[in-house]
Amino acid sequence: MPSHLHISVTFLQPTCHARLGKEDSAHNEWPPSPLRLFQAMVAGAAARWAGDDSSIRGGGGALTAATPVAALKWLESLCANSPPTILAPRAVTGQAVPRYVPNNSAELVAAKWARGDILATFEDRTKKVFRPTHLLDGSTIHYLWPLTDDQRREAGRHELTITAAARCIVALGWGIDAAVGDARLVDAEQAAALAGNGGERWVPGRGGGGSSGLRLPVSGTLDALITRHAAFLDRLKDDVFRSVPPLREFTTTAYGRAADISPRPFAAFILRPLDKDSGYAAFPATRAVCVAAMLRHATCEAAKGDLDPSGWRTNEWSLRFVAGHGPEGSPKRRTKDDSHPRFSYLPLPSIGHRHADGLIRRVIIAEPFGGDGGDGRSARWAAQRLAGAVLQDEDRGPVARLEPVELDEAEFAQVFRLYAARSSQEAGATWVSVTPVILPGYDDNKPAKRERLLLDCLRHAGIDPTAVASMQSRRSGWNPGVTAPLSSFKRPNYLKHLPAVHVRLAFSRPISGPLAIGAGRHCGLGICGVDSLS
Repeated sequence: MPSHLHISVTFLQPTCHARLGKEDSAHNEWPPSPLRLFQAMVAGAAARWAGDDSSIRGGGGALTAATPVAALKWLESLCANSPPTILAPRAVTGQAVPRYVPNNSAELVAAKWARGDILATFEDRTKKVFRPTHLLDGSTIHYLWPLTDDQRREAGRHELTITAAARCIVALGWGIDAAVGDARLVDAEQAAALAGNGGERWVPGRGGGGSSGLRLPVSGTLDALITRHAAFLDRLKDDVFRSVPPLREFTTTAYGRAADISPRPFAAFILRPLDKDSGYAAFPATRAVCVAAMLRHATCEAAKGDLDPSGWRTNEWSLRFVAGHGPEGSPKRRTKDDSHPRFSYLPLPSIGHRHADGLIRRVIIAEPFGGDGGDGRSARWAAQRLAGAVLQDEDRGPVARLEPVELDEAEFAQVFRLYAARSSQEAGATWVSVTPVILPGYDDNKPAKRERLLLDCLRHAGIDPTAVASMQSRRSGWNPGVTAPLSSFKRPNYLKHLPAVHVRLAFSRPISGPLAIGAGRHCGLGICGVDSLS
């Protein structure tokens, strides 16, 4: 059964000159935005259906035939409600090359002549800077829209028209970017096969490194394009020049490579003794789960006493994001594949040199990758609200006090930076697990099955597996400071039956962290640090 609308565009030459617009003409647009694709289809459809008897001419050019207009309006609505995933070749921006081309300002001079300014002149050539985007590993871009049941029925009605409009594309970018298009409905297996054909996958709603703001059509874009076309044809009429208004009927959304890992806001703390302002309270790495539980309890208590029902610190935020309980209707107990946005409580064993003892003296409270939608506001709240908070052991009572640490403090450079980089210069490409990674299923001691489970661990943590260049796993750890056997690490009851491993992950690009994967990634297990000893 079809599950996706697929529109593809193939460049006849492996270059594209698309820019982000006159207001930002110094930057190339890559990949070409869904709005650019839509405009190319509208232009092609106008040529294809211009002679249709059912079309109504609008200012000298028409695209109002019932069939194409209904299909294109459905497509603009689909873009607005469900931005496509874009599969594009890897690309690099070429060198700027100035060229002198025919001047398009003759109409402005003609308008002056019409007003009696007979001395007005224009240059017949003007400078234009070409800065092509060079496609490295292919020349075809794929746009994939996931379809709901209702959207599938609508897509079936419009498939032939959308396909015809896509096949009318002649260029994508500048006029010199000759291209051919096609469209079809595909099933999930075909969509997955496209994603596995190389290149890069760009997904909407993802910020961070490598991200790009791309324009999307919205309801009303097609009508605005028709109106602008009519205004363009009538721009010089009755001896009066009328400028064509810019297109404003669109929206912009962030797109990022699936392989790029978004920043993860966090709050960092030292564990101080209760009666001292210096030194550390220390706990064995094997009790990471216990430290995480104490940290979570302190954070929950702080949230309960600092709710703002009229703002974002609601009771729902306290239950779901801070305490980690699932959405309404789900079991209250946490599960091995919790995927809803929530805090992760991460105790940090001391690592970084061969004589590190692996004791936990520092902790981090981290938001999900990409944040909670509030630009790190929950992490900032935790850093402020938990300053001086006391960790309570279930059996021994108060055991430590939280002291917040800022990125620019000397303390951060000692151990924290190996778990959460302060800058791109400190980001690491190779990470190793410090506490065991709990697999979300049984591997039956089969390497292939274990690898599939580790890929699931990455997905559950919000990391696209394509971001990882290589992956190793074994029963012993890579950090000499944390050598305890896997069986000695405490676990919550709901994770005790699952297998555990240590992993070494090599990412395609350096990442900043903090990083934790596996079924215990929110509660002190599966914590990874930069492999500083390799």
